[in-house]
Amino acid sequence: MTTERSPSPALRWIGALVAGGGLGGAAAYALTQVLGPASSGLTGAWQANPVATGAIVAAPLLAALVAAVSGGGSARASQGAATVAPPRSAAPPPDRGEAALHLLALMQQEGRLVDFLEEDLGPYSDTQIGSAVRTVHSGCRAVFKERLDLAPILPGAEGATVTVERGFDPAAVRVTGNVRGEPPYQGVLRHPGWRSAAFRLPDTTGDRDHTILAPAEVEVL
Repeated sequence: MTTERSPSPALRWIGALVAGGGLGGAAAYALTQVLGPASSGLTGAWQANPVATGAIVAAPLLAALVAAVSGGGSARASQGAATVAPPRSAAPPPDRGEAALHLLALMQQEGRLVDFLEEDLGPYSDTQIGSAVRTVHSGCRAVFKERLDLAPILPGAEGATVTVERGFDPAAVRVTGNVRGEPPYQGVLRHPGWRSAAFRLPDTTGDRDHTILAPAEVEVL
């Protein structure tokens, strides 16, 4: 299949100038023939300076021709641009609020975490609370192991001596105690921190209400 190539803008302008000059000359000559004696001034001007006279007569014709050439190029460019398919927009990232609620729903499902946190523990003994905590811990830990890959920010045992180098990330490492001057700082590791290396949630239907952490249960008797 052959593709018709449109002339470049430079060639279109040159063609417009040549055509405009020719049209100017032809228009001036035609006026002298039509006007007859009344056109003696124009005839004299044409004979005295044909280039200037042709340019004056050709000016409006040339302007119209240039507008047509430019408009045609713009129309073709617009038409060509209209045929280009718009780029596909990237899929929107998952809503972080929905992801957090989904994770909380999973921990409620497996470890009854919401029930435990909403319960008033005052009336219960430490032994009773300890027994309940084992159930919550076991279920929530299973969710973490299945859905999250966690890694310590500063590897090492708590109580070990560590060095915080210059250029550390304050969001990742919190320096406390007797902090003076500029890093590096040497201190005792009180907590290694945690970083989520991966986060996996099961696919859900689009019409799911993410605010429902646990459905109400009704037993029909």
